[in-house]
Amino acid sequence: MNVPVTAEKFAAQSLKRWTTAVLTTQRMPATAAALCAGVLVRTSLRGIDTHGISRLPIYVEKLASGEVNPCAVPKFEHRAGLLHCDGDAGLGQLVGTSAVDQAMERAESSALVACSIARTGHLAALGTFVLAAAERGFFAILCQRTPPIMAMAGATGPVIGNNPIAFAIPVPGQAPLVFDMAHSVVARGHVVQALREGVDTIPGDWAIGPDGTPTTDPALALQGAMQPIAGHKGIGLAMLVECLAGSLNGALADQGPSPTSTGHGSAANVSGFLMVINPALAIGRDAFDASVSAWMQTFLNGSGPRARYPGQRQATCERERGAQGIPIPAGLLAELRSLGTRVKRPFDLHPV
Repeated sequence: MNVPVTAEKFAAQSLKRWTTAVLTTQRMPATAAALCAGVLVRTSLRGIDTHGISRLPIYVEKLASGEVNPCAVPKFEHRAGLLHCDGDAGLGQLVGTSAVDQAMERAESSALVACSIARTGHLAALGTFVLAAAERGFFAILCQRTPPIMAMAGATGPVIGNNPIAFAIPVPGQAPLVFDMAHSVVARGHVVQALREGVDTIPGDWAIGPDGTPTTDPALALQGAMQPIAGHKGIGLAMLVECLAGSLNGALADQGPSPTSTGHGSAANVSGFLMVINPALAIGRDAFDASVSAWMQTFLNGSGPRARYPGQRQATCERERGAQGIPIPAGLLAELRSLGTRVKRPFDLHPV
């Protein structure tokens, strides 16, 4: 959703430095803080505004409360052909990056590496992690189990997570293909964003209210549940993620988020499942690249003169925002300034 509000633009490097400084106030080591800040800022650079720098206030809340471990050191163990990652309750940006890095290292000598991820904080935009793998020549798939926030019309409350999934592959001579989606019509962050920026009405197919009927009121939507894409098909795909990212981690049923919280979708203890495939070992780099180029050309040729594939718009956005700055709308800017005051790291950046 493009929220119709004014926004000021700030340089990515300035935002990264400030975000790093804020995270270090919560006892995060400087290296880990810089890594997490880099992931958040790159997410915003790519235009995924609901999952980038906008998540910083709720992450700081969770670090301050102890829900997230500021000094986490992800641990890895390889058992029976499966890589296991214990995120040590760290921020998802740290845990997700560590898991992808470990999987890519092992994929240098193995065609496929599967990794079960436990005890991680909210992973935010999954596409940012698989993009990093595609930029190194790998094919990566990542999914995350979330607390229940989704249900079909008629439900009395959330019944399953919107359980996002993302994949990315390298495209010869072009930006990587990156596809990232939750199984709800939109991510719940869009509703949070609408409420924060004073938008009174959301589309009627986004969510149901607490009475089980579709609603256009963002406040009621946060008290109800997000609606799945394609009805029962979206529920089925969310169940697939529940099996991979939940049951393979031994996750038990849990409750949905509090309707009074603004941190929807930023759960402090979630689990995930990652696969990294090395095409060079699986089929051969030349054969893989030739196949990707062929079917991609068929897709683009048949989709019209303005056709693009998933990931192209974000790559363009990243270049443009890298040059022109990242837009921060008024509501979020006020939150960041308030956060900076509270942690004694004033948001004193100048718009570009």
